[in-house]
Amino acid sequence: MSRNTLVGMFTCALVFLAAGAMDAGAATLTYPGAAPCNTTLQLCADGAVAGDTVSLATNTPIAEFVTIDRSLIVQPAAGFTPHVQGLFVLATTTNVDVTIQRIGANSIEGRIGFGGGNLTLRVLNNTIDAAQRSAITVQDGSAAGTYGTKTLIATGNTITQNSGFSSCADAIIAVGTSTGFDATIVGNNITANNLSQCGGVVAVVGAGQSGTARIERNIVHGVDFDLGIEARNFGNNVGQPGGLLTATIVGNLVYGQNGNTGAPAGIVLSADGNNASVDARVINNTVADGRLGVLVSARTDLGANITGGLFNNIVAFHSQGGISIDTGLGGFTNGFNLAFANNSEFFTAGPGTRFSDPAFVNRPAGNYRLTPLSEAINQGSNALLPIGYTVDLDGAPRVQGGVVDMGAYESTIVAAASAIPTLDGKALLALSLLLLALGMTARRSMRR
Repeated sequence: MSRNTLVGMFTCALVFLAAGAMDAGAATLTYPGAAPCNTTLQLCADGAVAGDTVSLATNTPIAEFVTIDRSLIVQPAAGFTPHVQGLFVLATTTNVDVTIQRIGANSIEGRIGFGGGNLTLRVLNNTIDAAQRSAITVQDGSAAGTYGTKTLIATGNTITQNSGFSSCADAIIAVGTSTGFDATIVGNNITANNLSQCGGVVAVVGAGQSGTARIERNIVHGVDFDLGIEARNFGNNVGQPGGLLTATIVGNLVYGQNGNTGAPAGIVLSADGNNASVDARVINNTVADGRLGVLVSARTDLGANITGGLFNNIVAFHSQGGISIDTGLGGFTNGFNLAFANNSEFFTAGPGTRFSDPAFVNRPAGNYRLTPLSEAINQGSNALLPIGYTVDLDGAPRVQGGVVDMGAYESTIVAAASAIPTLDGKALLALSLLLLALGMTARRSMRR
């Protein structure tokens, strides 16, 4: 089953659940169409009733920043490929559940305002070309009385995130400073360009708030971006609880990170404020061809801490360093990772760690699948896989041959790494050439 098929099935299930939660008597409004949808998209959204669907029947770019303050589905009409400049979803005194799917846009943002309403924002299978503003954002306001919950579901989106003038923005970001969040960010393809101190996927809390993020099977690549995926807690004021950010970062591919501002790396775990806590499991990711692969850093002098672990990953071909884990993080462990051709390493290697060639299919072309010579095949730990993580970045079964591979891709070659476990990649290649030569000699002898 392909990755696109699985993402589509997941998306359909989300839309079905969203539809079931809305009014059974919901209507479909077409824009442009009859009143209230005969002038602007904003007036069309304002005229809709909670639970309605707004169907966009135009291929002409809609040059509006549209505010949505009620539960709606926004999607294309059949046969159209609409593009909206910006969509801003706001929850204040009432709960708002909005699905935006299969359209083009420059930015999609959800925000909690004062009043206690809860926000659910589903951003599904869109094409977003962003600059200055983040492609997808969920955050909260700072006004007193802001206390609703925030839920982000971002799946199957294709995003190009560029810098804008002197500022940058992350492609997908969930922020919790007045309230926490629950973010599910799965199956997005992100191109990040010229983003100083910014990058692909960011989950961040501060001011003592907490959040949960599931960041799974995304691709982040580009030119001159500082970070691929980041889970960060800024903590709180001195003497106050710092909150907890819980993150599962699994099955992602990050390559090409080469920024050097702030705390840059392909994957970043950071607890850098008073009493900040991050609990993160970074599992079966491939991070390659950047400046720094994985950075795990905490201000332990301020009472900050990081727990969890780094398992089953491939971190390779980084110009500055591969894996960097601060000392003094007793609750953060590592094992069954492969680090190769990085300029340096700064961590105490856990069990099952390998320092051998992952033998990617085609690095220059961005193909980080495993060849039969890869020493990452069948070298991970099944026991460390997250519950429910059953497919790789391609949508193929996650475990083949009985033992999970390292990295984001599972090879269909189930015996290459386990049949002759004492040989490295070069030795296996030499053996293959020897066997080939012997075969040719045998054939010549038979001809004689």
